[in-house]
Amino acid sequence: MIRPFLFGLTLSYLAIDNILDGPFREFLATYFDLKAFGTNTREEYLYYLLLFLGLFQIIVSINEALSSPSLNEEE
Repeated sequence: MIRPFLFGLTLSYLAIDNILDGPFREFLATYFDLKAFGTNTREEYLYYLLLFLGLFQIIVSINEALSSPSLNEEE
């Protein structure tokens, strides 16, 4: 249950960091020729997709964590 939550946090952090020109994007810029965010449509869609998947993982894992104790009590 903690693994999907951490996976979601990682995906969300990577997406937000790259969208806002954070330290990870600066690190990638040393190895790759990255232009300003939004100039490449595929890159933009990729990071928005990563953000959506990360937030989805976080929501699902929190929902599972909150509903699990009530299921165990009923059994």
